[in-house]
Amino acid sequence: PIPYYQSVCLSVGYMVKIKANFQPLVGRKPELVVEFCTGIGKDSDIAFHFRLYNSMVVMNSFQDGKWQEEKRVSSDNFVLGESFELRFLVLDNGYQVFVNNKSILIFVHCLPLQSVKMLKVSGDIVLTSVETL
Repeated sequence: PIPYYQSVCLSVGYMVKIKANFQPLVGRKPELVVEFCTGIGKDSDIAFHFRLYNSMVVMNSFQDGKWQEEKRVSSDNFVLGESFELRFLVLDNGYQVFVNNKSILIFVHCLPLQSVKMLKVSGDIVLTSVETL
């Protein structure tokens, strides 16, 4: 079910692999959100917020009740109607993101890895699988 939550305990080398399909929507393009959070409450910090919509990837973190500086990158790696695999690899300096085995970006850590306790996946998708390695 969406939103999907999973407990995580991050360390360097940890990987999350998400396989999904976008749901077709009438009149608008679907979006996908993946967040690495300190908890599930509304006041929880978000170490890494990844949002895809309109061929744009938006990345940010939410700390002490405030969004930080947003980073954007264009991405044409997702094709409506086709399944995709999204991987997040934890590096010592950030999160490396892969789409269908192609590295598309690295987001620098804004919060300590030890503070991240929860993975949240939401949006206009049908999840096929979520694996942690």
